[in-house]
Amino acid sequence: MGWLKDMLTGPDNRTIAIGRLLGSIVAALLLLALPSVAVITVLAGISTVETWRELLGALGLYVPLIVGAITGLIWGTNPTEPKPAGEEGTTNG
Repeated sequence: MGWLKDMLTGPDNRTIAIGRLLGSIVAALLLLALPSVAVITVLAGISTVETWRELLGALGLYVPLIVGAITGLIWGTNPTEPKPAGEEGTTNG
C-alpha cells in the first residue's frame, strides 16, 4: 500500500493532496466503474451496446475538460502543499 500513499500524498508524504485524491477518484470512475456498469447492464439485458457506444462517444467532449480541471486542481494546489523538511525555500522553525 506504499504506492497508494505516495500517489495520494503531497511532497511531504504525509498530507493528503486534494487534487491527487479527486483526480484518482475521477480516473477510477471513468476507467473502472463506468465500463463495468456498461458490461453489467448489457449482459443483464437492461441496455444495448449501441446505447453505451453513443454515451461513451459523447464522453469524448467531456473527458478532456475533466482532465484539464483535474490537472489544474493538482497544479493549483501544489504550492499550498507542505514541503519536506530541509527543502530549499521552506521556513521550518
